[in-house]
Amino acid sequence: MMIEIKIANRIAQVTKCGGIVQEVSVMNKLWKRLSQGKRRGQSLLVIVAALPVIVGSLALVLDVANLYFNQLEMQCASDSAVLAGGEYLPSYPSNAISTATSYAETNGLKASEIVSVTVTPDNKEVIIKATRNIPCFFCAVLGESTAHAQVSSGSGSSGSGVTTTATSGIVPIRSATGLIPIGVDYRTNLSFGSQIILKEGQVGAGNWQPLALGGTGDSVYESNIEHGYSGLVTVGDLLLTNPGNNVGPTRTGVSYRINEGLNSYPGGTFNNHALGDPRVMLIPLVNWSNVNGESQVPLKGFAMMWIVSLDGNGAITCYFIQQSVPNAIPDSNPADTTSGATTPVLLK
Repeated sequence: MMIEIKIANRIAQVTKCGGIVQEVSVMNKLWKRLSQGKRRGQSLLVIVAALPVIVGSLALVLDVANLYFNQLEMQCASDSAVLAGGEYLPSYPSNAISTATSYAETNGLKASEIVSVTVTPDNKEVIIKATRNIPCFFCAVLGESTAHAQVSSGSGSSGSGVTTTATSGIVPIRSATGLIPIGVDYRTNLSFGSQIILKEGQVGAGNWQPLALGGTGDSVYESNIEHGYSGLVTVGDLLLTNPGNNVGPTRTGVSYRINEGLNSYPGGTFNNHALGDPRVMLIPLVNWSNVNGESQVPLKGFAMMWIVSLDGNGAITCYFIQQSVPNAIPDSNPADTTSGATTPVLLK
């Protein structure tokens, strides 16, 4: 009997202890859940507090990217515009302005965004200024609605919106392609609009000014007159002379250029013509001193000539003009700044 009572008491004690353990376990779980809920609430408060910073950072990234894209587009359009316009300087400032304006609009600028297109009084620089209002779609939360910035390859002034300024200036050339193989002595007095006759007489024993560019022979010489020599020629190069008067190839080549000009640009004159008119010739300025038969003459510079007429002996009457040379390489330190053959470059 005593054994049964002890066993019963032991079972009761174990049952009672188990109940306590179970109750403690439930309380611990409840406390953990309450603690986790509290921590989750704190995290939510942190996220809410950081939200303006996150949105502001996003606004900064997106608006800076938008600003950069617009600046790049505007600057590229402005640079290409002044380079295109500069090809008409110094002789045709009105054409320089209209061409720069047209190129700017073609390359992404609206007419309303072009503030001004001007040419300096000496007709050697063309300047464009443009501005664009760029909305800040995201940075409005920070109190800004329009971007403000300035980009310049020349001079300019800041203002509302994004402003770009570009300036191109004409400089003498150092290297060029498209050369006509008839050399003029570099000491010839050249002034804009003055008349000069090429191949009027001998410039040295056996030489009447023709040059052998890229090869000898009548066919090479004639082709170079018609289309210009395709090779790159640089100031300081030694050019081979082409002895003889070469009347036939000269007449054929020059007649071709005159006829092409009349057909393509019938209204062109020496002081009012398209840049691509074939009657415009890029002429080498050389030193004809001490030549005798086939010789080498140093290239001293370049000049631009307009063909007026051609006589039966192959003598070519021309006007000296001032005009830009397409795709030429500028001379950073020119010895001669009056020869009239120039090319536009971007100025800082």
